Amino acid sequence: MANDPSEAAKIVETSDHPRLHPSDRDARTHSKGVLGNEQIFLVPVARGWLENYKKPYEGFTTDGKVVPDLWHYDATANGPTADMVSAAQALIEAASTAESKAFRFPVDAREWRAWSNPEVIVVDAGLRLEDMSEALRGAVHGLLKASLSETGYEKVQTAMLMNAFLGDLTKLRNVMNVDSYHFCLFGEPSEDKPWGFNIFGHHLCLNVFTLKGEVVAGPFFVGAEPNVIDEGPNKGLEVLNKEEAAGLAFMKDLLEDQQKKATIQGDINDITGDTMPCGRWNPADLRGLGGAHQDNRVIPFEGLSGADMDEMQRDALLDIIGIFNELLPTGPKELFMRRVKKHLMRPILLGSDQSMMSRPFISGYTVR
Repeated sequence: MANDPSEAAKIVETSDHPRLHPSDRDARTHSKGVLGNEQIFLVPVARGWLENYKKPYEGFTTDGKVVPDLWHYDATANGPTADMVSAAQALIEAASTAESKAFRFPVDAREWRAWSNPEVIVVDAGLRLEDMSEALRGAVHGLLKASLSETGYEKVQTAMLMNAFLGDLTKLRNVMNVDSYHFCLFGEPSEDKPWGFNIFGHHLCLNVFTLKGEVVAGPFFVGAEPNVIDEGPNKGLEVLNKEEAAGLAFMKDLLEDQQKKATIQGDINDITGDTMPCGRWNPADLRGLGGAHQDNRVIPFEGLSGADMDEMQRDALLDIIGIFNELLPTGPKELFMRRVKKHLMRPILLGSDQSMMSRPFISGYTVR
């Protein structure tokens, strides 16, 4: 990964990687070419994703046992559901019959799980922004603005612009640009019934669900490579700096034994997974466990428990969680943070035998 744009450009200029080619191919032709090349690491990964996509949804568990009835909406979130409904209705009105047919799905449709974050299209669900009319694209951004905080929308838009900048660097402008994202709308926009939408593509995947004032964003992923634009009309734009700074400061303030608990096993420079435990690494998500098409993954507890931190450390952890969830509008974010804080110290009984105790853990940061 290269965070220095000039360094990234040098790497691209000297690379003969098969995912780099003249930019005359569109995204679907590019994807077909990449997924037909067994030498590219993404091919077996995507094959596994498609197999997972066929399986019924169960959700994350810590031990393979699904715990039912875990989430209940809370109307005190006072989210912008009414504004979201208005924006969604404007979007529907801006769409042609063919466009609506392409991006509209039932609220419980499998296409919620279609998202992934390479530039390669693995599941071709919904309608790509670049295939929309200008009016419909504008309406999608209107829905994003209505659904997210001002900071959240700015972060999403910056990720899109970063993607276009990378497309310029790699000369893959038809594959990676500001509109190279899929959009799906689920259910009938309503102030008192469940509905939502997702938008996904390279370095940006966002799923938004709303019900009676609650707004939930997840799963979501915001990435950038590089994370700063150093030339052109968007020169100076940066993203993900706050996350990096807060995570590093948090780890530096932990005691040595706490750092060891909070640091997952493996060499930080390992890009093959050789130093990682079996099943703890994959070439698409590296050390992440909740990536694309991992809906039913078993993720045991690990890391440093919130109960083993002092008050200042827990506050710092809450700050990190808040930064990562700043996409949420004010009311829903406040409710989300209250829920996190409530469970930070209190064990929760999980599993059918109610024998497993769970507490929030922090892991995955490494001090360099």
